[in-house]
Amino acid sequence: MATLVLSTVGTALGGPIGGLLGSLVGQAIDQQLLGGGPRKGPRLGDLSVQTSSYGTPIPRIYGTMRVAGTIVWATELKEESELQGDGKNQPETVVYTYSTSFAVALSCRRAMQLKRIWADGKLIRGAAGDLKVPATFRFYQGTEGQAVDPLIAAEEGGGECPAYRGLALAVFEDFQLGEFGNRIPALTFELAADGSGGIGIGELLADASAGAIQSGDDRIVGGYAAHGEDMAAGLAPLIEAFAIELRDDGDALRSPLAELERAPTSDELGASAEISGSAIVEREQAPATSLPASVALSYYDAARDYQTGQARASSPGAANRVARALTLPCVMDSGAAKTTAEGLLLRAWALRERLTVHLPPTYLDVRPGALFRLPGIAGEWVAEDVEIDRFVVSVTLRAAWARVGNRTGDPGRPLPQPDVVAAPTRLALFDLPDPATTQPVLVAAAASPSGGWRPVPLEIEIAGSIYGRLSAIGEAVLGEALTTLGPGQPFLMDLIHHVDVELANPDHWLESRDDAALAAGANLAMVGDEMIQFGQALAIAPGNFRLSRLLRGRRGSEWAMAGHSSGDDFVLLDMRALKPIALPVERLGSAVRVTPHGRGDGDSPSSVTRNANGEAMRPLSPARLQARLAADGSLSINWVQRSRSGWSWLDEVETPADSAVTGYRVRITGGSASIERDCLEPQLGLTPAEVLSLGSGSIEIQVRQIGALALSRPETITVNP
Repeated sequence: MATLVLSTVGTALGGPIGGLLGSLVGQAIDQQLLGGGPRKGPRLGDLSVQTSSYGTPIPRIYGTMRVAGTIVWATELKEESELQGDGKNQPETVVYTYSTSFAVALSCRRAMQLKRIWADGKLIRGAAGDLKVPATFRFYQGTEGQAVDPLIAAEEGGGECPAYRGLALAVFEDFQLGEFGNRIPALTFELAADGSGGIGIGELLADASAGAIQSGDDRIVGGYAAHGEDMAAGLAPLIEAFAIELRDDGDALRSPLAELERAPTSDELGASAEISGSAIVEREQAPATSLPASVALSYYDAARDYQTGQARASSPGAANRVARALTLPCVMDSGAAKTTAEGLLLRAWALRERLTVHLPPTYLDVRPGALFRLPGIAGEWVAEDVEIDRFVVSVTLRAAWARVGNRTGDPGRPLPQPDVVAAPTRLALFDLPDPATTQPVLVAAAASPSGGWRPVPLEIEIAGSIYGRLSAIGEAVLGEALTTLGPGQPFLMDLIHHVDVELANPDHWLESRDDAALAAGANLAMVGDEMIQFGQALAIAPGNFRLSRLLRGRRGSEWAMAGHSSGDDFVLLDMRALKPIALPVERLGSAVRVTPHGRGDGDSPSSVTRNANGEAMRPLSPARLQARLAADGSLSINWVQRSRSGWSWLDEVETPADSAVTGYRVRITGGSASIERDCLEPQLGLTPAEVLSLGSGSIEIQVRQIGALALSRPETITVNP
């Protein structure tokens, strides 16, 4: 007897037990669609659950697939601590972070390339090979001569360390676990075992069976995962779904050879070894109720980042069976899946009817797969089983069917995650006025020009020595001035000047605000060293805005209004997105260097440096400085104290006193001499003799408020005698 079976491949790949399983699968292929019992085999879920238990099968990947793999090696968690908060605006907190290193086996077949990686569904490695999480990554193709990973060798010792030859391997070193709940996330990998063009079914079957299957099927699949207890189970879904014809020639399973169509005459039908003869044609037809009303095919859809898709084909007949469901660990588009599902359904109905004919010895050379056309019976029929008994050739025939033409299908609306290559972190340092602190404080602002913000570790260096490490948790609205902001005055809204700014992240946006919102503190920003507010933000290009209707010199920064230039740093002041760097008082005036170590900064990141001049701890300069020369030659000077707590004039009488101001330093400079005095009250007088000692010409008067740790910037007027 000859039949279409899988026993050869089963024995070749799984031993005697595999041969038995293969035979059972081969005999049951047709019955599966006709309502046979449940079959154990690869499920799509098997490829999406990552485990590390012993005995877990590792799939054999063809084409391009998204697979989870199996963790085969890991280190203990490594704990690191970091002090966050500046002790003033934010309480200092010790934050613990954890990392680990591990290796994941992806395929027991060599893979040419590894593309994207997801962790808990989030893209962490892009198509360009860029990691979007802090880690070091290495990929091994799975060659028989691949080297031992250096990290595994260092941890395990060279003599005890496996190289995992023959396994495609992904190794993560110091993988940061913070954003994944301090656990190794569920990882999935887009693996290219055979390049991006997919693989032919015939080539796939030959490789997976070590040559035990020789098929001429040239159809292409995008990817396939041969996964199961043995290779027979791994290939059965593919053979079933694509209705691949194979015959056992004793050495291998092969595609049936193209033969001439057999057309026996009526006289040749009904041959028998018995004297009475036999029926000319024996016909058997399964009831329609035993056939599937529809077929649902689950597959992997490359257009949806290899997520599970489902194609369905339904029959208009009156069959009352529930839908037949088939899972196929195969990558295809929605149209191909629709075509395959329709082919499965049509094949099930075509197999409903079988004929048996008995032929004379002239048909001893008939093999399974031969085509027959019978007298008086429409259509072509395929030899499915051939049995020879006493020179009578009994052939079981089933109806031939043609492959379904290409169909179109709708995969649904894909929602792929953006794959943006991380750019170097844009970083700026600001010495903000008035953060109500008694120590030098610089503020770091960081942004990602490429979007997809993730916290950036910052290394702080003071005067050439490492001071500490912090993390920029939030992304600032950061950029630079494209034009020079002209000098203004701090008392009225500046309706003359404007400044154009370009934001580092073009996805960020600036909005206009009305006067009431400005009075409440909206749109507070730094341009260089001047703090401003802007009422109007006009978008002039992607990421570019023209800022106008300005309030200038806010919080005592009027001294910086005349020092602007193109290229000044710009930042929208939202302290939730800024990182204060509190410095010891003894470091006042030192150079502070901050280096970002974000995912796009590489091995040689660019740093920014600024002197800690203590703008945050300076008192404000005094206001309303006036001087009057009397007729007798004496000079009287008076001014008004400015207070950090006096931005709002609540009682309409006087501003609140600033407890940090301990006095005033006054310097009067004439043509030939100068006088410097400290006083406790906001006024000072010079006698005629003292004025005369200054010399002739104009007199310049500077007044500074004296703070506990620093002097204010001066308020200056000039008196002409």
